[in-house]
Amino acid sequence: MDDMKAKISHHSRRLFDRHGFHGTALRDVCKLAGCKMPTLYYYFENKEVLFDEVVRVAFEELLPRLWDQLPQDVPSQEHDVQMVIQKKHISEDERIIYRLAMKTWLGFDGSEETRRKMMDLQQNIHDNSLSKYADVAETKQKAIFISRHVTAIIQRIILFDTDISDEEIREEVGMIFFAASKANI
Repeated sequence: MDDMKAKISHHSRRLFDRHGFHGTALRDVCKLAGCKMPTLYYYFENKEVLFDEVVRVAFEELLPRLWDQLPQDVPSQEHDVQMVIQKKHISEDERIIYRLAMKTWLGFDGSEETRRKMMDLQQNIHDNSLSKYADVAETKQKAIFISRHVTAIIQRIILFDTDISDEEIREEVGMIFFAASKANI
């Protein structure tokens, strides 16, 4: 990515995070990035395309990088504990990307097209959850239950900036797995 496109992406992401999709003006992005509107339009066709690239595309690039940092040869419960703990320590840029993606997926903000794509991504994650949790969840619904509840802990960390101790994370994830294993579905 060239320097100007990176600057536009960096500043627009922060403005979207602070003011939302509808509250962010492209002229403000240009002012912070040190460019003129034609330069912004050279890289991004419109505000929706800019938002989609700096939120959804960036999130889809972030997820595998974070995944690769996690231990792979551990039971799924320990993997999820480490995944949640990891979210407490991601960089400011990663946190902004994650927060914007979550807000868009939940429908709090963003363009409708990006939200639809985020919902498709989440559906793919749920569709793959049975294989991820095969060691503890014998049904797809149990696997989705685990996935959704672990995601809720991550949402508290990312969206609400909640400081949850590693021990509390370990205990909550343990309860989620216990509940899923005991449910009679």
